[in-house]
Amino acid sequence: MSKKGGRNKEKEAEDDALTVPVLQVGDEVPDFTCDSTAGLFNFHEVIDGGFAVLVTFLYPFDPVATTELGMLAKLKDEFAARETKLLCLAVDTKENARKWIEETQEVQDCAVWFPIVADHNAEVSRLLNLVKPKAVHAKRNLKPCTAVYTMDIDRRVRHVMTYPPNTGRNFYETLRAIDSMQLTLYHQVATPANWMNGEDVFIHPALATNAAAPLFPKGYNEIRSWLRTTLQPDT
Repeated sequence: MSKKGGRNKEKEAEDDALTVPVLQVGDEVPDFTCDSTAGLFNFHEVIDGGFAVLVTFLYPFDPVATTELGMLAKLKDEFAARETKLLCLAVDTKENARKWIEETQEVQDCAVWFPIVADHNAEVSRLLNLVKPKAVHAKRNLKPCTAVYTMDIDRRVRHVMTYPPNTGRNFYETLRAIDSMQLTLYHQVATPANWMNGEDVFIHPALATNAAAPLFPKGYNEIRSWLRTTLQPDT
């Protein structure tokens, strides 16, 4: 019985070692050079100096993913208004990714304007901890998590959304989060639940009351010392 228990513990330790955490909020995204549907590029050079969004897919030619690719394409003006770059990643060849773009443009009536990283051998996915190491030699198991990562001007993850592959993602929430992150990056405010751009915000509770007055000339409503609402600051 003791031997069996020992083997179980060894197996648990092995499983733990094979479980790799995905990128967390606050992590700097590792740099890499990769091929894509738009050619070779360096990741840090592409996203440096502004906000960026990385959307990962399990594989091309999936009906749910195709609607997501089409929706991202239709949100071009929204990403541009926020000066946010968009990149996608799929574990497949560049040829398949390009073919998927062509078919998506036909069935979704859109123009895909962003690159898809052609992560054929899942090297980028492993670098970003999107797949487990045990999948390295089993391509059928190379399934990166279906996620959306938003990065700030310092190339650090500030927002993560993960979904089951059969549930289409809501990219309006990504845009809403970017609005909040860009606002709170430059102003000492926080945004409430379901906040939308243009609505009232909270003065950051760490900001002392005597310091808040000159920073918020439009005034504010103090409900509690830690709960102060104000008009959204000018961006």
